Formats: sequence, C-alpha cells, structure tokens
Amino acid sequence: MLFCAGVLLLSGSGVSLNLHAAELCHRPPPQTLIAWYNHTHPQNPLHYDPKNSAIYHPISILRSQQPSAYWIGLAWLAPTSGALFAIECNGSVIDASPVGAIGKLSPGPVLPELGETVMLVYVSRESRDCVHDSIQIAALKDNKIMVVWQHGYNQGLNVTAQGKLKNFIAENYTLTAADGGLTLRLSGERATYAYLEDGSQASVPFKTQSLEAETWHWDAGKLRFVPEKAYRSSPACTPK
Repeated sequence: MLFCAGVLLLSGSGVSLNLHAAELCHRPPPQTLIAWYNHTHPQNPLHYDPKNSAIYHPISILRSQQPSAYWIGLAWLAPTSGALFAIECNGSVIDASPVGAIGKLSPGPVLPELGETVMLVYVSRESRDCVHDSIQIAALKDNKIMVVWQHGYNQGLNVTAQGKLKNFIAENYTLTAADGGLTLRLSGERATYAYLEDGSQASVPFKTQSLEAETWHWDAGKLRFVPEKAYRSSPACTPK
C-alpha cells in the first residue's frame, strides 16, 4: 500500500479486498449529501457555501459487500473542506464524517470485527507554502463511521530564506498490510529539492532521509490499530 501526493495503493499478502467501483447504485448529487449532513448534524455543520464554494474534485466512490454500503468522498473549493459518506445502494445516507478535501478512496484491510474498510487521503492543512495530507482507514459499525487508523504527512513544503524560495520538501510513505490485514507497517522518506536561480524546482533531490519505520497492530478490543511503540509524528507544515 503506497500513498504519496494524494495517491493510495494497497498490497500485502493475505488481504482480501472486495471493494469495487459502485456504478450501478443511485448516486445523490453532492449538494444533496451536504444538505443531509447539515440537517442531521446542526451542531457541527459542513462549511459549504453554494455561492462561494464549488465541488472541484470528481466524486470518488467505492462499494463494499460486507458491510453492504458504498462510500463517497467529497472535496470542495476550500482545500481543507470535504466529507466521507457511507450510503445504501438506493441513495439513502447511512452516515457521514467531515474531513479535509478527499483526493482518493481505496480499499482497506478486511477486519474480523468490522468487515471491509476504506482508506482515504485528504488535505488536513494547507497554506501558501505547504500542503499537509492525512490518510485514514475508516469502517462502519452499527451504521456509524469510525476511524481505526490515521497518519499525517507533509505532501509538499516550501522553505524560504530571506524572502526567497530555497528548498522544497516532500514526504513519501509506503504502507504494507500483513497478517491478513491485522498488521500495518509504515516506512517513509523525506526528499529535499533545491530551487534554482530561475525559480524552478530541481528535478532531483540533493538530500534524502529515511523516516522511522512504524508498526501498528489491530486491537480487537479497542477496534483500532495501535502502535507498537510511541512514534514521533512529522510536524505539520514545519521544516525539520
């Protein structure tokens, strides 16, 4: 399973994946989904303004057989605004969860207590010089979306010096699923690229750094993946 720059692929022995594109089910328009969420969750509405926001990313959809649902990922004009919806095939919403702008949905591991899961990459923070993404593994339990694993990383970060662009830092991670999807192993690399005199970015990094490998195990009692030890998280939008 590889994720970088909003792309997520899954690999790993012993992981059975049944999620597929849900093209035969009813697909509610984004505005209908947003209206449903805001009506159902008035205490925590999605910040979507029809006049000043726009759905800028194609709707990403996956379907799961167990549990029977299909998943829709939304993103709109504000980069950190989006939502994950679990929906029945007839278009009825099961549940939704507010996140940043979702870039991609991919199948996650099949967990004994929860069945098929979904992985999503979304923008968790964005500034003029940085995009910080997060990846989640989410599942349905009792018709509620729950997060069973999450990790953040700097997709891209500009470093300035004396008011000029100096370097560009990008983090790339590889996530592999083992033990039938019950163990996650995470490894990463931070690459630093120089900005050239003409303002363009060098195509080859002048520095690469291996990031600490992480191992996470499924905890059936807590219904989430727990780290093998305490790991230091990558600071969001902060040079390191």
